[in-house]
Amino acid sequence: MKNIRNNKPGKIIIMTVVIALIVFIGVISSGCELMAPTGTGVSTTVATNADGTPVQQSWLATYGTWIWLVVLVVAFYFLLIRPQRQRTKTQQDLLGNLQRGDEIVTVGGIFGRIKDISGESIIVTISSGVDIKITKSAIARKILQDAASSSDKGKK
Repeated sequence: MKNIRNNKPGKIIIMTVVIALIVFIGVISSGCELMAPTGTGVSTTVATNADGTPVQQSWLATYGTWIWLVVLVVAFYFLLIRPQRQRTKTQQDLLGNLQRGDEIVTVGGIFGRIKDISGESIIVTISSGVDIKITKSAIARKILQDAASSSDKGKK
């Protein structure tokens, strides 16, 4: 089954749509005109109604910038901060649950079996008689025995 989290084109499309929505909301809420004014000079007059009273600004024109900033902060939280916290938490859970005998893969791509755990260092057996000492943070993932044995049974 394909891992949905690693779908790079999907993330790019989602981020593009979110950024477009943020820009659109910002333009609408700030009351900016998308087209340049047709006059030759800048007008400093206040817009008035037919009876001469000044036109009241809408609440979007008044608070539009703040709404845009809040939307931007929320988008950054859900697109950047929250996924990074989830990745950090799963990595910490992995490192906290390591035991002697677990098969692992290091960030360098070395496969091995944990021989000994002491503090922040781990001794990994990569071949019979070949042990290396690595730091815990160098472990990328743990190889699950159940998944490997069930796929071997399906092949036979």
